[in-house]
Amino acid sequence: MTTWEQQSKDLGERRQKWESTQNFNFIRALLESENEEEVKAAYVRQFSLPVKTGKRHDLTVNNVLFEFKYSVNFKNLEVAAKVVAQAIYYIHRLFQAGEEQEISHLIIADKDEAIIFKTLDFEDFYKSTAYDWVGYRPSSPDPKLVNHIKQSRLIESSRVYSITNEDDLSVFTNLFYRIVFHSKNNDDSSHTLKTANKASLKFVIYFVLIFVILGLASILVMQYRAELGDKDIPVETKR
Repeated sequence: MTTWEQQSKDLGERRQKWESTQNFNFIRALLESENEEEVKAAYVRQFSLPVKTGKRHDLTVNNVLFEFKYSVNFKNLEVAAKVVAQAIYYIHRLFQAGEEQEISHLIIADKDEAIIFKTLDFEDFYKSTAYDWVGYRPSSPDPKLVNHIKQSRLIESSRVYSITNEDDLSVFTNLFYRIVFHSKNNDDSSHTLKTANKASLKFVIYFVLIFVILGLASILVMQYRAELGDKDIPVETKR
């Protein structure tokens, strides 16, 4: 294949990808999905999400943990509580590693619904020693945890977004971008501010130390001169 032919082929592939992107319909992709992975793929494509699944859960983007399902009924309290409990198992692992602060929100989603939670709302659960974190798998969580989540009313007080409804999708999308991407920018700004504050604090400490050292040196010099002034100066007498 000549260089010109290769360039033509590459251009054709890029054009095909661009056209495919332009024709992508999120709602249609969700409705036509046949498994959990296709639901996740639709979200990844719709919101241009980087795929990071290294910690044995579906997806983590910036400060948000995602738990995807294929087709469940989040309006069913028992079903939703089990999905949330599964996600709490993952957050508990992060807690044990001292990394739970990295996750500010939890999003559970399937092919037509989604719910957004604040991770701190479940702090009493993922930090608790009352549940069996070892004997049960995340996909089959401790029934005690599931029951306590149901009793907490955290699910009932949260909005279930109907993603296949244009109005609900619009509201969800605005909140999604604000949580997933703006929170990251805020964290970066906060980190920059903390770094600047630390640098300023170090400068102040150094300045104070220098000032104290110079002050002590001045006091010692003054004391030395005073001691010299108090001493009798010998006078030679003529014989």
